[in-house]
Amino acid sequence: MPISRTRKEELVARYVDLLKNSQGIVITHNNGMTMDHFDEVRAKLREINSTYLVTKNTLLRLALQEVGMPVPEELLKGPVVVAFAGEDVGATAKAVLNFGENVEVFSVTGALVDGEIYDENGVDALSKLPTLNEIHAQLIGLIIAPAAGLVNVLNSGTTQVLNVVAAYAVKEEEEAA
Repeated sequence: MPISRTRKEELVARYVDLLKNSQGIVITHNNGMTMDHFDEVRAKLREINSTYLVTKNTLLRLALQEVGMPVPEELLKGPVVVAFAGEDVGATAKAVLNFGENVEVFSVTGALVDGEIYDENGVDALSKLPTLNEIHAQLIGLIIAPAAGLVNVLNSGTTQVLNVVAAYAVKEEEEAA
């Protein structure tokens, strides 16, 4: 049954909104996934603020053009399902790839991040990037490290002074005795 023009405009508007609020997209092919599979991957992606939608290829092309992103023609063939990465493309790619390991009728075909089109190998590389939380932890560690080093230096200097004073006191006691 054909989609009405109004419905097509609504879908393009939704895709545009998702694209504008996404760090990137991961494109997958659905070759007979069950609703249970869809629900499972959607739940996993929802946890990381990502959205997983079956898309209409021609309408997704229009939305990509509208937001000024390149159109990955080679990836938009057949039954396409797109994961819109809300905050963390690496975490989204990782979640999609992990899900795909357990479902034979599911395949990851590529991604679109910062205007760059990635193939399946590129998606695998994206999935190995540290998550935003891991990057934040690393940055905090880098910020705290110099202060911790300074505290250790000051502490060791104080300890050495106390050791010298204690040794002098012991020596004075021995000489007095």
